[in-house]
Amino acid sequence: MFDAPAVTEQTVFYVRSWPLAKHDSALLQESALQQQVILILTETALVQLWQQPDELAQFPYTCYAIQTEIQALRDTVAELNELPFPAFIMQLNDASWVELTLQSQLVTYFA
Repeated sequence: MFDAPAVTEQTVFYVRSWPLAKHDSALLQESALQQQVILILTETALVQLWQQPDELAQFPYTCYAIQTEIQALRDTVAELNELPFPAFIMQLNDASWVELTLQSQLVTYFA
């Protein structure tokens, strides 16, 4: 007899600005106790953390960015072309991004 694998619920958080507000940080910590959290950096948060990656040095969660947005930012924000993309921000292709979102129990936007 085979045991079914444990179901791990996951939630996706889109982080649009950085640093997180206190209430957003508290929600993230509470969620991480109950399920797997996936953080996708976007918009100004991605730009800021790309320019100042040390701000995530003590951040305990894996962060992702969508490859399409990374390229769009390179095309529109000239300063980013001269900076390497932070190695600790995982890159998602569009198909993986859609799949993660569809598999998640909750999708939340931190503005």
